[in-house]
Amino acid sequence: MKGILIGMFAIIRYSTKKILFSRKAIITILIALFIAVVMGYAATQDMDRLQAGTDFMDGLILFFFMPVIAMIYGASIIRNEIEDKSITQILTSPLKREYAYLGYYISLAISLSIVMVIIVTVGFLAFFGQKGIDGDALGVYVDICALSIIGSLVYSSLFLFISLPLKRPLYFGLFYAFIWEGFIGSLGGKIQEVALKHYIRSIGSEWIPFGVISDYSASEVTYSFLVMVVVTSVFLFLGMIIFRIKEFP
Repeated sequence: MKGILIGMFAIIRYSTKKILFSRKAIITILIALFIAVVMGYAATQDMDRLQAGTDFMDGLILFFFMPVIAMIYGASIIRNEIEDKSITQILTSPLKREYAYLGYYISLAISLSIVMVIIVTVGFLAFFGQKGIDGDALGVYVDICALSIIGSLVYSSLFLFISLPLKRPLYFGLFYAFIWEGFIGSLGGKIQEVALKHYIRSIGSEWIPFGVISDYSASEVTYSFLVMVVVTSVFLFLGMIIFRIKEFP
């Protein structure tokens, strides 16, 4: 067990550092700047502080950018390891492949959580830094950060999984992020329940008393948590199986 933990920790440390300081960090910076400009400008307008601030963080970050950022990072982590041949060190190590895959997932989930919290913080400060920060605003900030971390855990399992059977996982990721989550997830009625963001926003509707999300047509919170735990576990389990039996070039 000690050897497994040491091997997984080495993968987590190496992969987390590699993800956070890769060239994709430029994309994160650009997205953060975009959100800062949009929310900073919005703060100059005459609008309800808590309602509007919550809506911007919900719509821009939770609804749109979270699955996109998860797709950008998650769909390429193992594929990049294959292309630069660094995955050979993992495959030839004494650590079983299942644990190596779990290490990749943990590093991706940690990295995405850090990135999302940074982006939420930038948007929060750009808007509420001008409008005023009080207990209610901080409550919204903490809740959005928590929802972003929950989303990072779920989306990491999905996009890491699809990177295994597909040679061009980014194409599927674009379809999923923009069409499945973006379009289908925005439709009314039961159909939106096939999108993961529905369950994330369902939890948010219980936590956040401001903005559109507070009136969201949500599923029950316990059920939403259960769905995300099941989805994460299933994709993680399937990914571990495929990673164990897959032949890498």
